Amino acid sequence: MKYHEQEEKLFKRWSTRARKLHDPDMITKDGLLNRGELRFDGLNQVHRPGNEEQLWEDAGMRLLVLTKELDDEDCWDVRAETGRVPTPHMTNRTAQRFYPNLELWVYGLLTIPERKVMPFSRADNPTRLQGFYENAPIARVNCKKQPDTKAASNAVLQKYMDNYADLLREQINLYGADIILCLGGQGIMVDFLRKHVYSDLEPFNAHCYYSQEANVLVAKHYHPNYNVYSRKEMYTALMRDYQAFLKATPDFPSLRK
Repeated sequence: MKYHEQEEKLFKRWSTRARKLHDPDMITKDGLLNRGELRFDGLNQVHRPGNEEQLWEDAGMRLLVLTKELDDEDCWDVRAETGRVPTPHMTNRTAQRFYPNLELWVYGLLTIPERKVMPFSRADNPTRLQGFYENAPIARVNCKKQPDTKAASNAVLQKYMDNYADLLREQINLYGADIILCLGGQGIMVDFLRKHVYSDLEPFNAHCYYSQEANVLVAKHYHPNYNVYSRKEMYTALMRDYQAFLKATPDFPSLRK
């Protein structure tokens, strides 16, 4: 499947809908993350498109990350993200909290060995986490496509998700993910998935929800910038519940033909 081609068609329809609703029609592009050449675009270190579509097709576990919105005044393409510091020198990752947490949670969900949790002390290796995040087949979708420098309230996020529900559902379904990691929003994303995508979605434990019909795990977690709990506490709680789910669900994920 030509995922990027389908994404671009969706973005055009999103902009058309926005104009009809008198919303800003500058849409944040997102979806299947680029896995091509790393370069400096004048502002940031970014990835060009590469073999990400084939990687996704071949993946044994497909992870879709749902985030709220782009915290910026410009609509940059999330698919090119690296999380690295904005410098022309190809150096280490950014120091901000968002990407180190996102990388850690993604790594844990996609690499759990023999259904056993990797301890935080072993998992939290910045170089390994960055390298994994920049190369693994991952999709990331913002539920609100219009960016803003001021974080949207849950009420505003809900309004945008309702107004573009059919388009958001179509983009989610495009990827056929095994795991959907919902970050922030205090359950709004999980409720959306239950209402619009997986009608049989049921809670398994504090972090995990399961659609038996689709054999899809939905994991609810904090926004990556959340700082009330430590990185270790947030990682350990998520992975503990994930491990419990895996032990109880031996047929997850589905085998691909």
